Amino acid sequence: MTQKSIPASLTPRIVIAEVHGNLQVKGWDRPEVWLRSNDDQAVLLQQDDHIQITSHGDCMLRLPHESEIQVQSIHGGARFKLLEGSLEIERIAGSLDLRNIKSARIGSIEGNLLVKQLTDELIVEQVQGNAFARDVQGRCALKRVAGNLDLRDTEDNVEAVAGGNVRLRLCVLVGDEYRLKAGGNLHCEVPEDASLQVDLSSGARRIKILLPEDKITLAESNYRLTLGEGKTSMALEAGGTILFAAQEVDWAEMDEIQEELEETFSQFSEDFSQQISDQVEAQIEAQMEILNENLAKLESMIGKSGMPPEEAERVIQRARQASEKANLRAQERMRRAQEKLERKLQAAQRKTEIKLKTIERRGRPPRRHTWGFEWSSPPPPPPPGPPTESATDEERLLILRMLEEKKITIQEAEELLAALEGK
Repeated sequence: MTQKSIPASLTPRIVIAEVHGNLQVKGWDRPEVWLRSNDDQAVLLQQDDHIQITSHGDCMLRLPHESEIQVQSIHGGARFKLLEGSLEIERIAGSLDLRNIKSARIGSIEGNLLVKQLTDELIVEQVQGNAFARDVQGRCALKRVAGNLDLRDTEDNVEAVAGGNVRLRLCVLVGDEYRLKAGGNLHCEVPEDASLQVDLSSGARRIKILLPEDKITLAESNYRLTLGEGKTSMALEAGGTILFAAQEVDWAEMDEIQEELEETFSQFSEDFSQQISDQVEAQIEAQMEILNENLAKLESMIGKSGMPPEEAERVIQRARQASEKANLRAQERMRRAQEKLERKLQAAQRKTEIKLKTIERRGRPPRRHTWGFEWSSPPPPPPPGPPTESATDEERLLILRMLEEKKITIQEAEELLAALEGK
């Protein structure tokens, strides 16, 4: 096992030339690139702000959040998380997992694709397995998926072709064009108030449509449906059955959800950062007080020991230096914990904003209506990866101290802990 690190800027250019195993990449706040691999000959080369990486085994990387990343070839699976720069991948021999990143342009994936929370576009040329994508806020183009495809809560234009079944659920439509093609069945859900012109094409001559006041079953190959003013274009083509649903929202239930979301959002949005800062300072002050007490005890013991003054001064000086280093390390740990906690809070607030926007536009349809729609074969589980990170001890301590000092309520503490644990 080898471990290496080199200093870098906060926006380095990273080229991952080749990894002959699995790859894990995660963003962090440090101006540093860190590598760990079971290949003792793993390469980490730097020229100015360009860094090249090669490993003949499994590889784990920590990169600055805003790194610009280019991946040429991965012989195993890969996972990328918490990255705010661009990501380009030429080839992945295994499965690919993308979470909380800015954007991705991908050539070939020979396994499955799992995507959650992209703030910009997702462009994929080819997926040999199944694909699942959720919360893609920019354009979403999956040009060829050999297996099944499941898209949820994408916000912009969608273009996708799948050899298996396709399921599409849209809570908000802000794009201009949606085009999907399935070799098997296709199931699409949109808000009841959507403004759409929908062209449906079924190779099996089976089209089922659910509207707020009507349910239509057609034994036809093609059908055009207009919802509202028909401002947005949608084309759905399937070799099997098409099920299209534009359902009415249960507004009594939505009002309750909206009140709860607005209350949660306002509780944390105003002064939470200041509370975190106060707790960090209190932690550092407490630790400094302990270190100073220990230093005073040491000076007292040395004074009573009869040690020569010069030697006593050297011992005390080393103790002071060790104390200062310990203090700096404590400050750095607490600073990173604070920044990580704030990022997780921002992500939770972003989810709340999306849900509120969905409600305002008559978002997600209720799940009472069912078609008995079944996929010909269930999609396999998402690609394996390391377990999701839970809250750190520092983060829990900050929350518990705020609760103890009555700066937040028990309910607020539980909600924040749940958000940190990814529940």
